[in-house]
Amino acid sequence: MSNAFDFPGGIYPPERKQRSNQSALIEAPLPSRVTLPLQQHSGQPATPCVAQGDTVKVGSVIAKREGMVSSALHASISGTVGEVSTTQISIDGDGQDAWLRLPPLEWQYAEPHALLERLNESGIVGLGGAGFPAHIKARVVERHTIDTLVINAAECEPYITADDLTLRHYANEVLEGAQITAKLCGAQHIVIGIEDNKPEAIDALKQALTNSQPVPVELTVIATRYPSGGERQLIKKLLDLNVPSGGLPADVGVLCHNPGTLLAILHAVRDGQPLVSRTVTLTGEAITQPGNRWVRLGTSVRELLEQTGLNTSELHQVIQGGPMMGTPLLTLDTPVTKLTNCLIAATLEELPPPPAESPCIRCGECESVCPVALLPQQLHWYARAQDDAKLERYHLFDCIECGACSYVCPSHIPLVVDYREAKSRIRLQRIEATKAEHAKHRFEFRQARLAREEAEKQARKQARQAQQRRPSNTAATNSEKVDLRGLRIAHAAAKASVKKAEKTLARVAQEDPKQSLDDLEMQLATAQENLKAAELQLAQAREQQSSEESS
Repeated sequence: MSNAFDFPGGIYPPERKQRSNQSALIEAPLPSRVTLPLQQHSGQPATPCVAQGDTVKVGSVIAKREGMVSSALHASISGTVGEVSTTQISIDGDGQDAWLRLPPLEWQYAEPHALLERLNESGIVGLGGAGFPAHIKARVVERHTIDTLVINAAECEPYITADDLTLRHYANEVLEGAQITAKLCGAQHIVIGIEDNKPEAIDALKQALTNSQPVPVELTVIATRYPSGGERQLIKKLLDLNVPSGGLPADVGVLCHNPGTLLAILHAVRDGQPLVSRTVTLTGEAITQPGNRWVRLGTSVRELLEQTGLNTSELHQVIQGGPMMGTPLLTLDTPVTKLTNCLIAATLEELPPPPAESPCIRCGECESVCPVALLPQQLHWYARAQDDAKLERYHLFDCIECGACSYVCPSHIPLVVDYREAKSRIRLQRIEATKAEHAKHRFEFRQARLAREEAEKQARKQARQAQQRRPSNTAATNSEKVDLRGLRIAHAAAKASVKKAEKTLARVAQEDPKQSLDDLEMQLATAQENLKAAELQLAQAREQQSSEESS
């Protein structure tokens, strides 16, 4: 079915999808060597748990989740561990492709916490965006009520057809993965949003939906327009719900996943298979055999493109992602990661460099296409002037960096580059402010602790003096009562510090999942330790007072 809701702006760039969607989804050859970066997800990098020379199987854990927002990493081929560094792990394959799988789960009967732990230990992350760990995303149910699970199959960016081919071949499996996720988050409805330029995938979904679905599923076909695949834009178009500024889809009762992520969730739960491969679109006019491949994580981009007939004499650049939001690769020795959905081997004529920038002419074209209804030219001026107060007032962080404004700019101003640099600068300032606030809290807590210890010392001294003057069963002195009151105050302050640290960590993790969260997690851990200490001291004081009053 279609719908009547819509979002503002949007553009219609050349789709260029036919080059890669005309052939079947096939498995790429097994690589002889893989290099697996420890940072393939939002949050903190994984921590190696293997050493050089160790023998591993496909699915063996080679790096463990580190911190609150992180994800485990698994061997994608069987063989021997080569290099182990602070940034990556390499494995030399033995060609056997021997597997180590987790025990399968019957998800229909499994408890939600068991499903959540399976996502955690399988290293599942979002395969269509910033790679946010799926087990963390699913925990929104701890703070929100999720009514609707949205399957984001729009895949609106030019060139990319990974989700299209995934749905053509695995529509039933994607829907089963959606049912698992709905059970995990408590969703009562599932809505699929897909653009009308994917007729084969739409037919596959319609056929799959003839089977019974425990949670009702609605298929909504939307008109092709960029960037309809943005979470906020798709939620508006499907459900007529507006995610608040600075908020998350969960704030309006929605959880979003793309088809690739749901398929990975099914494999992890039903088959015990961790995330070791993904679908990658291989396209561009510099290769002769474009298409979509199942690729083992860690495979060299060079090796993968050479398998598809790379013409190095025609190659101008390789873009990871799409032409609107992707990034050029500095070297073809870059490995495929959990976030690699597309590789464009482009010729110079295909994707030429942009013309030289000229001054803004205030035409307003950028404003007319913004899908968030921002004022891009105002943001441009404030970003260049580093007027951060006005950037925040004009909702810079609501910008989804889709590139629509840069695409239509007649002056060829790289507007998104300005916004990214401004966001990075402001985030860095926030990190520094958070560190300063943390140092202040630590100092204040230390001063409070020293004062409390001094009060306890004086209370013990006065208690001994009073003991010498009165019988042992005398009621607690005023100084002891003051001491208990001080402990209560310290306990309340420690509890408030924990809540503040948790709130700050959650906000920063969602605003910029790619940044390091080490300091924030250290703050939370310190606050939690302080709270435990305060609770222990308060309990001991209460027990002491109770025993004295009863004697």
